[in-house]
Amino acid sequence: NAVILLSRDVDAALVSFEKAMELGDADAMYFVGVHYLSSEDDTLAQKEGLDLIEQAAADPHFHDGALYYLALLYLNGHKALGIAACETGDHNNNTSYEPFCSRLDQAAAAGHADALFLRGHSHYYGQHGYSQNYQSALEDFLQAADGGHADAAVSAGAMLHRGVSHPDELSRFVIPPNQAKAFELYQHAGELGSEDGWRNVIACYLTGEGVAKSPNMAKYIAKTIFDQD
Repeated sequence: NAVILLSRDVDAALVSFEKAMELGDADAMYFVGVHYLSSEDDTLAQKEGLDLIEQAAADPHFHDGALYYLALLYLNGHKALGIAACETGDHNNNTSYEPFCSRLDQAAAAGHADALFLRGHSHYYGQHGYSQNYQSALEDFLQAADGGHADAAVSAGAMLHRGVSHPDELSRFVIPPNQAKAFELYQHAGELGSEDGWRNVIACYLTGEGVAKSPNMAKYIAKTIFDQD
């Protein structure tokens, strides 16, 4: 079968996207917006790009990609657009993170895996305007893992492997250990392409944590995935 190679034509692509935008296509608004926002030394184009991404994010069906993009934009700031990074605000004042949190929450509610992972990470460490909440962190990691996020699967597995103790009472678990579920999550992460996931699967087979102990299986996976004896 012949392979047809198409030359890269940004202008032609933009024309096609702009036609789609006229029909109210939120994906087209998002892609064109990101293109304009990435324009260097062109503040007018960047402002138009931000407006388009905001329009995509306001779509009734919630464009999760646009919402996540905006969340990161407000977290990190954009000097040319006059958007101050949330990190420059008062770390003890969660209202300084509101532009970030509100958009991240919407993206997470729409099922965006990266948004769920970032919010889970924020809940775990109690940062970026979120209070520390291990249960919420685990829920976000699990949902992101279901959406195909390998790092989230590893993070959820790590929480369940040993459990998470209460910070003021180490003998009491906030998240009880569940090594069988942790193993499943590590394996899921590995199947999604995570080397950390496979390393944890190997460790579980070597120790018998969450799965029947099998040094032979650990050796087989190490050889297959990492070409290690």
